[in-house]
Amino acid sequence: MGWRGFVLAFALLAAGGPVLAQNPYSPALTVNDSAITHYDIAQRVRLIEALGARGDVQALAVEQLTEDRVKVQAARALEIELPEGAIYAGVEEFATQRGLTVDDVFAVLAQREIDRQTMDDFVEAGLMWREVVQSRFRAKAMPSEEDLDAALSLAATTPVETVAISEIALPFAERGEAATLDLAERLSRDLARGASFPDAAREYSRAATAAQGGLLEPVAAAALPPAIRAQVLLLEPGGVTRPIPISGGVAILKLNSVRQEARAAAPEAAPDEEARNALREQIFTQRITSFGQGYLQELLRDALIIER
Repeated sequence: MGWRGFVLAFALLAAGGPVLAQNPYSPALTVNDSAITHYDIAQRVRLIEALGARGDVQALAVEQLTEDRVKVQAARALEIELPEGAIYAGVEEFATQRGLTVDDVFAVLAQREIDRQTMDDFVEAGLMWREVVQSRFRAKAMPSEEDLDAALSLAATTPVETVAISEIALPFAERGEAATLDLAERLSRDLARGASFPDAAREYSRAATAAQGGLLEPVAAAALPPAIRAQVLLLEPGGVTRPIPISGGVAILKLNSVRQEARAAAPEAAPDEEARNALREQIFTQRITSFGQGYLQELLRDALIIER
């Protein structure tokens, strides 16, 4: 059985077993002798639900925690240590990518009864893995000038992916955090089952788009904030996200359509150094992410994962 099959089988067992209720701090499984407790799993479930995850969140939590253990172990093997303050800075980066403040993130954690340590562990694993991947693959991932020329030529003729979305913005200030989160969960479920998004937006949304049923102007998918883009592009047209944390509240988004549009003709001119540097960073990020994913799969194949 592959490690993913093991993770799924374990998650199904853990979801219905009595051990979790008896002793949440007992090991649920070990990854190369590093324990993952039932409490760790329950906390990660709450965290990924707060981030809008759908589906079998129990299996997803176990999968993420298993990967995190392997990532941290790889960093320890390379004697990588994070400098003081790095984890807090990582939480700031996490918040900024989602249009939030650190205080917003901590408020959501408190509301969802998620330990700060759970968030710190999540961020630490990501930061340490970034260092692992950079140390192993940076030179290989850096594009050459010829790579940049070829990418610029291709980009000039590649259509732009444009999305049309609608929004419902629910500020905490109106109802308080608890009531707002409850309302957002209920709306998300109702809308996923076919309730009218425009009607809900006109009634509940406090965004400027409420009067037109939450409809936003079409926008290039690449221009969306990363956390929002990741959720929206997982949807089929007509799909609705779970509540997404935003500064001072939560939002629910609906993907109305996705289309490819030709790029506007640009004057014949060599791109400036800023444009080349931006493209260099984009290609580097894509490559090093791909190398990192491949390396993670190797580590997982070699890992000793034991259910307790």
